[in-house]
Amino acid sequence: MPMFRSIRNAIHSVYCIRDQFPRYMSELLSEEEAMGALFAVRFRYVIGIALFASALANLSNIDTIWGYLVNFIAIGIYFINTFLHLHILKKHSSNWKTKYDYISLFVDNVLITMTILNWYWIKGNGNPNFLVKTPLLIFYLLPLSLCLFQYRFSLVVFSFVCFLLSYYSFIAAALLDPDAIVSLDWFSYVLGDEIILLDALVSKPVIYLILVFAISYGIFRSLRMLLKFAASETQKTTLSRYFSPDLVSEIVSDPEVLGKGKRQQVTVLFSDIRGFTQFSELLDPEELSIFLTEFRRRMVRVIFQNKGSLDKFIGDAVMVTFGTPLPSEIPGEDSRNAVSAAKSMLEELKNWNEERKSLGQVEIRIGIGIHSGEVFCGSIGSEERMEYTVIGDTVNTASRIESACKELHSSLLISEVVWSEIGKPNEWERFEGILLPGREQKINLYAIQP
Repeated sequence: MPMFRSIRNAIHSVYCIRDQFPRYMSELLSEEEAMGALFAVRFRYVIGIALFASALANLSNIDTIWGYLVNFIAIGIYFINTFLHLHILKKHSSNWKTKYDYISLFVDNVLITMTILNWYWIKGNGNPNFLVKTPLLIFYLLPLSLCLFQYRFSLVVFSFVCFLLSYYSFIAAALLDPDAIVSLDWFSYVLGDEIILLDALVSKPVIYLILVFAISYGIFRSLRMLLKFAASETQKTTLSRYFSPDLVSEIVSDPEVLGKGKRQQVTVLFSDIRGFTQFSELLDPEELSIFLTEFRRRMVRVIFQNKGSLDKFIGDAVMVTFGTPLPSEIPGEDSRNAVSAAKSMLEELKNWNEERKSLGQVEIRIGIGIHSGEVFCGSIGSEERMEYTVIGDTVNTASRIESACKELHSSLLISEVVWSEIGKPNEWERFEGILLPGREQKINLYAIQP
């Protein structure tokens, strides 16, 4: 039936949530489980002290040596089991760690059963109702509650099964007694010797079962929250390599924004190191890797400070976009951010060159080209590898403008579109009628005056 199938699927999804965890998270979860097990065992000492106090409070009700022995031997076994469990958990490598969790739960449930039987023998006067109606049944919640400290559904289920075995054994013992009376009278059931069989068979197990589901669902919610949190942090870490922190927060709040391919206005910045081919020939691969890493780190930092998004590294070149994935609502702001980022890149390079000169290293020069226009923006690629990028004539033009820096002997060139969007400032030098490679129409470029 559909209803039972959906219930089965829901239970399966709860108990198999661990399968969704990547390996590193499974290892972290195992460490947390180990810490939870240690805390649970230490908490057992608190429970043991409370049980000992309860035993002392009921000394007046015990009138046989057997009663004393069973009560305090059970408490003694409880503390010995707790000490042994703690000793096993403290070992760095032990095959008994996981196994003894179940053994300890089983011992706890057996000790509770022994205690109930002991009170039945010394105070039950042979009345089988004592086994079914004793308030000591609530003690079975203690080992069940300890399962909350660990993220293992199997421990919860195992503790519940132990309770069911003991409880239904009590009911069987009561019903097998020839003096047992089964009725439907609640007064006699609660205060007398009669048993309402259906209530005895269902009520307490159902309550315990509800608690089992509640505890299991609480564990499931914690694990699912951990999984979502880890996924979110992984996503943020990945995105932070390409987008500024402000944009990362917006993207995480609306992940679909990266998957929506669309046309939009974007400002594109290209940067390239001058004479990099000759420069790289003087360095061994390790030195070259260290150089590029430091260069990229410095450039990306100032790019992110100006709300830029790193599209890609192409060798020594850097492609940056402003207005992706979400364009600014303020007209011209993306272009202003791009120009500000370019100036910051040049300033950062100046500071780095001063450090390099003090170390006897050669200076680095870069060229930067900026253009603004309509592009296609979205995730492009195959199912095996997707890349969020922008494509279109605007991108090609920005790259060509950067290349023109060599011919015009400038470190920073912007198109007339960008110059207009930043307010047409007077301090920029105008180069008219520049024919860029691969283009038929000439364009005007602007370089900032020294």
